[in-house]
Amino acid sequence: MKNVHGHCACGAVEINLREYGNFVYCCHCDDCRRRSSGAVMSIDPGTSENVEFLKGKEKITVWIDEPIERGFCSVCGSDIFWHNPSDDHYCMNAELFDDIIKNADFQLELYYDHKPPYYSFSGERKRLNSSFEEIK
Repeated sequence: MKNVHGHCACGAVEINLREYGNFVYCCHCDDCRRRSSGAVMSIDPGTSENVEFLKGKEKITVWIDEPIERGFCSVCGSDIFWHNPSDDHYCMNAELFDDIIKNADFQLELYYDHKPPYYSFSGERKRLNSSFEEIK
């Protein structure tokens, strides 16, 4: 898809991805679960060349969790992005993008060894542990 529009819960922040498919993954790491109260569903749009903040960039609060920057809407609190400045790599909250999630292809679970036993997702997909080794 080209020009995929996304926005936070209140609409204060709007984003355009110049191009993206429908790949969705989740992260079970301790930080993601603590921030969101569960696994975080994410997309991987790559570098800033593919990410355009259309509205509300000034409304994004950035928490620096070395070496990662985590961006949140300062109005509604929505998770917006995870960004590694050293390689300019973005990951973003999948739920910001209606066109992606309506046909999402949920292919990967990260930090599967951190997933607590009280929840699980149905279906088969690749699962990686915290060392990024595949769990069979």
